[in-house]
Amino acid sequence: MPRYGERMPTDDSTIDSVDDAPTDGRRARRERSRAAVIDAVFDVVNDGKVPPTVEDVAARAGVSVSSIFRNFDGLPDMQRQAFDTFQHRYRHLLQVTVDPHDPRADRISELVKARIELYVAAGPLMHIARQRALDYQPMADGVGRMRSRLADQTRHAFEPEVRALTPAGAANLVALLDATTSPEAFEVMGATHGRTSRQIARTWSAAIAALLADRTPTTEEPR
Repeated sequence: MPRYGERMPTDDSTIDSVDDAPTDGRRARRERSRAAVIDAVFDVVNDGKVPPTVEDVAARAGVSVSSIFRNFDGLPDMQRQAFDTFQHRYRHLLQVTVDPHDPRADRISELVKARIELYVAAGPLMHIARQRALDYQPMADGVGRMRSRLADQTRHAFEPEVRALTPAGAANLVALLDATTSPEAFEVMGATHGRTSRQIARTWSAAIAALLADRTPTTEEPR
């Protein structure tokens, strides 16, 4: 017979299930709440409110502002979570693989098409990510990884042309092609110059073709 104050002998699995149930329930509710807020961030941004305010997001998610701050460590953390979700949600647009053995015209067309689709679908979120990257290191790390992935796509798509150049020439060519099809270039052509996605695609395709035609195996590039 246990003395007063001692724990009664019980089956451990029962204890664990009783103790964990409320915790699991709270965790599930918190995850659902966080997911609703992240979805609201996407919706608000797609409505053109860039950057979104906490009040806008709370109203769209149907929660209070204080609820957002209970579920996230402030606005930067919420935006970082949205960026992480973006990379998962749009990974099919970030994982485009162009066959370097295809004809050059086909490779240009495929890469440009993939970039345009990505920027149309997620350009505003990428814009917010670049803004937050200026003063929030986790976001800067995420943006850096995304930029590296896009650069790798460019290098792979035009591997035959890159391989024919000197190391300095190859690096300069990849940088130039990547900058030509960057999210910033898409924003400038669309927002500043009023170009449609179709017009941007045609212009980029022509520009890439010209840049590649200008490059020869003997081209020397400044370091």
